[in-house]
Amino acid sequence: MKFFYSLLVALFLSSCVTYVDQYGYSVATPEQLREAIPELFDSELKKGKIFVFSNQVDPFPMNIRVNDEVRKIKHTQTQIFDLKEGQNSVFSFKGSAVSQNCNDQPYTFDTKAFPEVETYYFLIQKGYDGNKMLKILCFKDFDVSEEAFLRQIENPRSLGGEATQALFNDFMNEFVF
Repeated sequence: MKFFYSLLVALFLSSCVTYVDQYGYSVATPEQLREAIPELFDSELKKGKIFVFSNQVDPFPMNIRVNDEVRKIKHTQTQIFDLKEGQNSVFSFKGSAVSQNCNDQPYTFDTKAFPEVETYYFLIQKGYDGNKMLKILCFKDFDVSEEAFLRQIENPRSLGGEATQALFNDFMNEFVF
């Protein structure tokens, strides 16, 4: 009987398993993502959208402004905005002057320049800004491909991808060159 209860508890716990990556952070399975963000996986629903994924590892929420609409966004959270025809902008920021966006201006793009692109994907990552002597923690907004976005959202602590490469390039340019 004790074996039966142990088996029952083990089965229950295995159904509640959260997947973790090599660093011990929980990661979402593709099935969990499909349930949480159905627009991301439906070719019709994702048209005309801007997806923003926060991968900035800050325990406190930050703000994301897309086309003058401001929302709170937490680490590993995704926000979805409507894409405007013409000029669009994306800008992440904290409430304090200490932790701001590395760029003083929002990331802007014009849908008329790329009419074939129907959906845009952005990642918010931590970065550093300043001169060679003084570096200030800040946040960067990266326009990435759908594949890079999905890879990052499925495994936020992954060290691969376009955004990580861009951060590395920024680091090399600031410290080495």
